[in-house]
Amino acid sequence: MADVLYHVVVIRSTAQARALQRTLGSNPDLGKFIRMLRVEGGFGPAMGHALKHIPNVTDVFLSLQIHAADSTTGLVLGLPHINPTRLIIFDNSSTSTGKLKKNKHVRDLIQALEDCVPRWLNLTAVNFPGYYPISGSGDRSGLVIAICGHATVKKVSFPSLRLRDMPFLTTIAARPTLEAIYIHDEGTSSVISILAADPRLSSLVHWAEKRKIISETSEPLPPRATNPSFQPLASAPQDVVDCIWSRILVFAMSEPEVPEPSSVAFLMGRTGIKHSGWILLHRRVRYLFVSKMFYRLALPSLYRTLESLSERSLQAFCDRLTLTPALGIHVREIKLPHYSYSYPFERHEVDMSRMLTHTPHLTRLLGDNGWTSMFSWDALVTLGQTAGSNAEEISGLEFKAPTSGVSSYSPRIFERFTGLKAFTWSCEYQHNGKIPFFIETEPVSRTALPALEFLRLASSVGLFVFTAMDLPNLRRLEIANSFNLDGLAGADFLQKHGPKLKKLTMGEEITFPGHSILRWCPSMSVLACEVQEEGGDHFDMAAFAPGFQHTALEKLILNKQPLSNQVKNENAWKQFFDSLNLNRLPSLREIRVSNFVDWPTTEHAISKSIWVKLAEKLSPHEVHLTDRNGARWHPRLKTSQVKPAKRKS
Repeated sequence: MADVLYHVVVIRSTAQARALQRTLGSNPDLGKFIRMLRVEGGFGPAMGHALKHIPNVTDVFLSLQIHAADSTTGLVLGLPHINPTRLIIFDNSSTSTGKLKKNKHVRDLIQALEDCVPRWLNLTAVNFPGYYPISGSGDRSGLVIAICGHATVKKVSFPSLRLRDMPFLTTIAARPTLEAIYIHDEGTSSVISILAADPRLSSLVHWAEKRKIISETSEPLPPRATNPSFQPLASAPQDVVDCIWSRILVFAMSEPEVPEPSSVAFLMGRTGIKHSGWILLHRRVRYLFVSKMFYRLALPSLYRTLESLSERSLQAFCDRLTLTPALGIHVREIKLPHYSYSYPFERHEVDMSRMLTHTPHLTRLLGDNGWTSMFSWDALVTLGQTAGSNAEEISGLEFKAPTSGVSSYSPRIFERFTGLKAFTWSCEYQHNGKIPFFIETEPVSRTALPALEFLRLASSVGLFVFTAMDLPNLRRLEIANSFNLDGLAGADFLQKHGPKLKKLTMGEEITFPGHSILRWCPSMSVLACEVQEEGGDHFDMAAFAPGFQHTALEKLILNKQPLSNQVKNENAWKQFFDSLNLNRLPSLREIRVSNFVDWPTTEHAISKSIWVKLAEKLSPHEVHLTDRNGARWHPRLKTSQVKPAKRKS
């Protein structure tokens, strides 16, 4: 087992280096099993003692990203004791600034490498880091020349090859012992032309990643059928044939979604750039032209999801449904646009009444991703009358407020959506003096929206309608940033429906002064909210008796607007965690910070990170601090601080 356990050794901290030193010092035979060694720093004298006991190492990874406080004395003294066959150098320089570490410890390690490489008679392969200065006056150029000039080195690897590097490449290619030069990036046309003119370079350079361009004529021909008259499923009943081919076409037409185009692509859409959604539509349409049977069986899959529709194409599809209403029975999902491509900054109302009249099986009606699509109330009424019992999700829509020529709307339409599980409530902001959004004399039934599980509130206008409903299955509530907060309406809603909630998400600056969401939501297990400057006061724990506890809350998802600089931002987070009373949250097990990216990986970054300190402070309380991806902090091995013995008087 020892040969497997010690085959690969990775050192990422001084404590690990000292642990390896103690292990190999007490049992030197274990060092004979080490074949691959990765050292991600200097880590002081301990590495020198460890390298003396690793005689059989073949692959060595060394980092030159070493800070001034990280000593390389051990590596400098220990490198002459090894004789690897492959050397991998890591030096994480930036492509924009090109900054490399240049302190004394880095210079000492580079000099040690230049001195040791001629003694490493087994060295045959070297991997250089990204964006290294192959040529020029960089302080790493001497190291590159020294290594490539070693007589035993047969293979070298560079990340890229530029035109200015060609003279240097010609120099090292003249060495007869060199067998291969690997380049990871694709070469430019000018570089490739120079390589083609030099037979020696052309034979040495190998591109690690080549684009395989296969023409249509180069594709292999399909094998000739042994029975030309053979027809698949010829003896099967027609309903079986239809069932099998329909299933095949469903999978064939369900291609992965293409990425959303950037805003630039939207702005340039009128200049001829094709929307990526139309490429996906084209791929689906081609199956309809194979045969009449394919046309009949693939038609439902083609119209199952309507997306990437401009206003013009939306109007054209409405006209087609008017002529061929039977097509509407295939529609299950509609994704509406945010704006037309001709006027990207104008907001237009999308009247869907004509289309929704012919879509009785519609289950999902969605607005544009990341935006809000305008929607008329008449279209919602039509949807409730035709597909109210089948609709499961209506989100991302903003309902247009009634104008002076239109009376208020009746909320009774919600009674028709008996199967709706997710809904976004958003409407145009109403100034004082306009008519109410809902008719207050027509109260909605308490049994409306019986299946609703998730509600997103982007407006407080007309919130009393949802407060009057029972909503027995409501478990998740999101109060968006655009929520025009009416304190009384929001308080009434949470007082009634808060006890049912399992997850509550509150946008920026959404607060209820004088009230506590913890009291309103005693069964809530997940709370996502914005951290304010006053620390934990927005939980309003001070309003409760000293013994108050929320026994259901298990996860906090926190976000905070960044301050002017990193120091102020970190101090604000520290202030929040200092004010957080964990004794009142006995079930809390995770705190996730949404705008915290990743945990540090190097010893220097770990020692400077406030997040590591906060995570270790929460650990004794069995609370895990996680980054935005949900990854926990795993403590590293630490060096023991030995206090000097006191002198006897």
